[in-house]
Amino acid sequence: MSQTPTILLVEDDPDLRDTLDLLLHQHGYHVIATGNGLRALELAEEHHPDVALVDLLVPGQSGFQVTLALKENYGDRVRVLVMSGNVSQAHQDYAFASGAEHFLAKPFSPEQLLEAIESVCPMPEKASGSGVRRVVRIGS
Repeated sequence: MSQTPTILLVEDDPDLRDTLDLLLHQHGYHVIATGNGLRALELAEEHHPDVALVDLLVPGQSGFQVTLALKENYGDRVRVLVMSGNVSQAHQDYAFASGAEHFLAKPFSPEQLLEAIESVCPMPEKASGSGVRRVVRIGS
């Protein structure tokens, strides 16, 4: 019996957050979502996620600060993937220095997202999707 992996989703754009939440649920993940960096840290304490998918520019605390705090508090028990529309080398370097394992440049495809998550936290054996795949671009 395998436990369903929990993903902490931190994205302040409500439409994108809802889209990512739906996609991840369809692929069998349990998702805890917020648009605020401070709330993300509270949710991490409550739910002990396996993976955090963090936008770098969110209110409350930046995604960089959220990443740093998650790594300081939980180490490798929480794997952190960051996403951003700002793909400058400085942003990427700072994200990795903060503890991120992956940097997803917006827009990204569902396949790119799922591959990044699966690389740090394998997919559950049973996904609840319909088997029908559509190609969409996620992000700006």
